[in-house]
Amino acid sequence: MDDRAAIVKATGGVDLPGLAARLLDAVDPDALAARIPPEAPDKDRDAARETLKDEAARAFDDPALRRLLKDIKAAADIRIDTISTDAVVSSGWDEKKAQDAVAKFQRFLDERRDVLVALQILYSRPYAGRHPTHAAVEDLRDALKRPPWLLEPVDLWRAYKRLASDKVRANTAGTLADIGMLVRYALRQSETLEPLSSLAAGRFNLWLCRAEKAGRAYSDEQRAWLAAIRDHLAVNVEITTRDLIDAPEFAAKGGILKARTLFGDRLPNMLDDLTEALVA
Repeated sequence: MDDRAAIVKATGGVDLPGLAARLLDAVDPDALAARIPPEAPDKDRDAARETLKDEAARAFDDPALRRLLKDIKAAADIRIDTISTDAVVSSGWDEKKAQDAVAKFQRFLDERRDVLVALQILYSRPYAGRHPTHAAVEDLRDALKRPPWLLEPVDLWRAYKRLASDKVRANTAGTLADIGMLVRYALRQSETLEPLSSLAAGRFNLWLCRAEKAGRAYSDEQRAWLAAIRDHLAVNVEITTRDLIDAPEFAAKGGILKARTLFGDRLPNMLDDLTEALVA
């Protein structure tokens, strides 16, 4: 039995997108509005909101389903994570050295938070709204590497891994996107430290669910483009129409002209919306 069929059987007929849709409904203002009119008393709206949350969470009360989902995720990690596997940290990264690196990084954040645009955004709006641009994160990376700091993002990641191996997923890629993840973890806006690339697939699937709920279905060709956009964002934190012209992965697909043919006038807004969902 494949994973999809196993989930449907365990839930009595609800597949994984259906479970995700229920979770989205629990926090979706439109779903609440469909249950109760906006002019209703606050207590009635609060009660309706709690009902939505209870309905969304009810399936997960089943320990067998929770165990199945954990097993599927573990199996998926084993199948696809062939690059960022955990490795023994160099003996040079003893605990004291790791603590010193993390402490220096924290001092950097405290001292530069009002100077660097990327830090201003990450401090003020960690989960929604504005997100750092590619150029802003490049400035942050360059500032980390300059004296007196001399901090390499990959080394910081290793330091955090040395100090909290159960919360930090090993990462040797050192992409721009991962610098934002480092800052969020240092600011305790995230309980775990993972590369954005390892989170992008789940966030992307939720974004697709929202789009389908809103009546926007995508063809296989459009989904291939969207997946390429997802992968670009997971490395570069930003995508613009210029990237659709210059980046080789998009040029090979027909570039900006093909993208406009597939997505029409919605293309700029769609890029912003997908960036918000995956990066912000």
